[in-house]
Formats: sequence, structure tokens, C-alpha cells
Amino acid sequence: MALEIISTTSDLDVYGGAQKVLIDLHNGIKSNYTCKVLGFKKFEDLHPKYKIDRAEYVKFANPFYLNDKILIVHARNVMAFIMLVKRMFFLNTKIIYVAHNVYDNHRNISFFPGNIISISKKVTDNLLHYFNLKSRKITLIYNGIKDEGKNTTNGTFKKNDKIVILYSARVNDVKRQLLIADELKNKLDPSIEIWFAGMGPDQEKLAEKCAQTQNLKALGFVENVNEIVKQADFLMLFSIQEGLPISLIEGIMHGKPLLVNDVGGNLEIGVPGVNGIELMEDWKTLPDKLNSLINLTKDEYQQMSINSRKHYEKMFTYDAMVASYKKVIDTLQQ
Repeated sequence: MALEIISTTSDLDVYGGAQKVLIDLHNGIKSNYTCKVLGFKKFEDLHPKYKIDRAEYVKFANPFYLNDKILIVHARNVMAFIMLVKRMFFLNTKIIYVAHNVYDNHRNISFFPGNIISISKKVTDNLLHYFNLKSRKITLIYNGIKDEGKNTTNGTFKKNDKIVILYSARVNDVKRQLLIADELKNKLDPSIEIWFAGMGPDQEKLAEKCAQTQNLKALGFVENVNEIVKQADFLMLFSIQEGLPISLIEGIMHGKPLLVNDVGGNLEIGVPGVNGIELMEDWKTLPDKLNSLINLTKDEYQQMSINSRKHYEKMFTYDAMVASYKKVIDTLQQ
């Protein structure tokens, strides 16, 4: 008898990358298995954009509900809790941990099962060398998203003599929007605009800073991200920490070149010299690097755009992600 598949993470009331991967994966495998989403919030508090079916959601209450099931865990803090519950109640639960981030803290209070899925090479390296998990079975599966970029036309570069850079991310300290706004104020060429899309605890302060300059715009929450991506020339991230950002995958799906620093899997999505431009961890050179985009020719941009779309098709499709997870799940069903 096939075991039920339970997917769980924290903060399903917040719209975020790891949570989106969980929901996309759940929807991708539920035609093959009996699947539920397990959370720690009331159903009414879940973010509506996830469109979770009430019949497929379970709020955690009874530890024994997890017995004789396969649990896919998408958050490190939840993973520690689940491992404790499994041991306390002697549960026969098979666990797959999906590692979404590179970490440099809480090593001694992080707990991992025997089966781990890593979403990038940098995350795998972190698991092996920082957490010393060389005895675990670690499978690399890149995040994939459904293809909504087949008909995108990239005639935006230098349209009306403007270059638009989209910075799509939750607005917080890790993503560094406030620092970026401070460091770039009055330093960008008039033809370059950065659009910050997303909500978060620093949203109001970001809006205030952007109002003081012509180059920066705070868009807030964007309902249809794909439409904003189509309008942009580049996708940018300059974060402290990343795993494998969905926003960057959305960018290359639409054939957009990337501007990224070397954290997490950023350079695995935006490959320097192919479809990406690496931003060094140096605030002094950041304005000059961005201003140099005005020297990029339309032909050079078009080739980077073509490379981005090809990279998406080769590495980050939804069907490939779902098929790879099914293989891992099937090994545990045996």
C-alpha cells in the first residue's frame, strides 16, 4: 500500500519562495499519490495566493497523524521539530528534508534525516562541509516553475532610452533593499531604473527612500509578477543569503539576463559571461557596475537573453523538478 505524502513548512501565511515550491510540488505529485499539506496556521490564515484546497490542508495537532507517512519538510526549523516529535512518539515516519538555503548558524541544534534534497550546488556544499552530512543521501534537484515565458518578446532593452532592473524579493534585511537604496542614491545614470517588487517589514522605509530619487521605485506587492518581469530588462538580487531564488528563475524563463552576487545558487541561474553579470560584494563598485549596462549593445543583450531562456529550458522546468521528486519518493515507497 502506497504511503500518504505530507508536505510541510512554516509561514504559509506569508508568500515566499520555499512555500511556493512546496505548493507547486504538492500540486505536481498529487495525481500520483495521496497528498496533503500540513501547516501550523488556521486554514483561514493561509496566504490566498497559494490556493490551497481546504480538503488538502491539515493543521498540526496530533503527532500520531504523521505515523506511517512520508513527510517532505521544506523548513529547517520545522525539521528540528519533526525529528523531536518522531523520536518522542516513536513514529514510523519516513522523512525527506528539502534544503532551501545556505546557513552559517545553529549547526549544533539542526537535525537532518537520512534523505535530503538540495536545491543548488551551493546548498549541497553547505550541507556537506558546514553541517558535515557526508553520511546522508543528498540529491540535487533544482527548483522548477511552470513555463509562462514561451511567448515573451525581449524588445525592451533601451526602449525609450531606459534600462529597467527588477528587484523582486521580500523586503527585509536579508534582501538588503534599504542598503541598496542608500548606496545607489544619486549615483545611477538617469537612464537606469530599479523597480523593487515585494512586501515585507522594510516596505514603508523603502518607499520613503525611493520617493527621494528618480532612479528607484517601490512597487509593493505585485499581483501578476510575470507582467512586471516582461517589462524589465534585467532581474537583480544582491542578498546576504539565498538558496535558489524563484524570482531569478522567473526572470530567465522570460529570457531576462541576471545581475547577481555570489550567494546561494545565484550564479547557477545567472551564469557569468553567459546569461548573467556578477556583482562583486563591494558597495563602492556597485553603482559603476550597474551604470556600465548603458554600454551593452542590443546584440549583446539579445544573446544574453537567448542564453537565459535556453538555461531555463535545460535546468529549471517544472516537469523536470516533479519527475525528479517522484523518483526520490518512489524509493521510499518500496
